[in-house]
Amino acid sequence: MADCPLPADESARMENLRSFFILDSQSDEIFDRITRLASQMLGLPVALISLVDEDRQWFLSRSASMCARRGVRWPSAPTPSAAMRCSCVVADTLNDERFRSNPLLTGPPHIRFYAVAPLHTGQGRNIGTRCVIGTEPRGLSEQEAGLLPELASLAMHQIEMRRLTYLCPPHLCPPHRPAQPQAILRGRRTGVSP
Repeated sequence: MADCPLPADESARMENLRSFFILDSQSDEIFDRITRLASQMLGLPVALISLVDEDRQWFLSRSASMCARRGVRWPSAPTPSAAMRCSCVVADTLNDERFRSNPLLTGPPHIRFYAVAPLHTGQGRNIGTRCVIGTEPRGLSEQEAGLLPELASLAMHQIEMRRLTYLCPPHLCPPHRPAQPQAILRGRRTGVSP
């Protein structure tokens, strides 16, 4: 199995990942819902949201058929590669040279299908992936393939929101409420801004 080189910006990527304060966190129903949606919508037994740090993948959310919360950082595909820039679908892993000797293909859970979309931060760095896995070769329709980046974007949005909540818990932050509709209307009638 050929090793994938680390991205040139690996230290900045790791700093960006750590800024979310999400590694080693407890399960979260929001992420688990996104994972269940991916599994159900695509009809696949395994769905994951994974984050990649220096030496492991942290499964932020995983379908019921996956028991481990973390795994080693795979040196080659199928990996939530930190260098990944776009979605990838591998219809049959045994027909792809990059995958043939991976122990997750040659032994349990015998991965034969793999589809992945990266989790891109606002800084343009990939901190992990949203992926689905199957034990039978298959493809994805254009519509199905479009779901993975959408679900990855939804997961990333939730990661961002969780970070903001961590940095400024609701009970400590000033309220950011829009002006009341009555005040806006009053201001229009009188020419005074609320």
